[in-house]
Amino acid sequence: MADFCKQCSIESFGEDSRDLAGITSKEEEQKGLYRLVLCEGCGPIQVDSEGRCISTDCYKRHGGEKSK
Repeated sequence: MADFCKQCSIESFGEDSRDLAGITSKEEEQKGLYRLVLCEGCGPIQVDSEGRCISTDCYKRHGGEKSK
């Protein structure tokens, strides 16, 4: 099954499918720890607790976005 980060899901389907939400817990995120996953749209990335790509080196440079 294909999984998409929040940004790629919205870009591709018009809504957040939440495929990668919850992979990183809120507690991990507060400590600055993020899970490594594979997004079908932007490649190997790290995601926050909402499934948002935070990687600055993903194929689409999501982590450099100012607005979340």
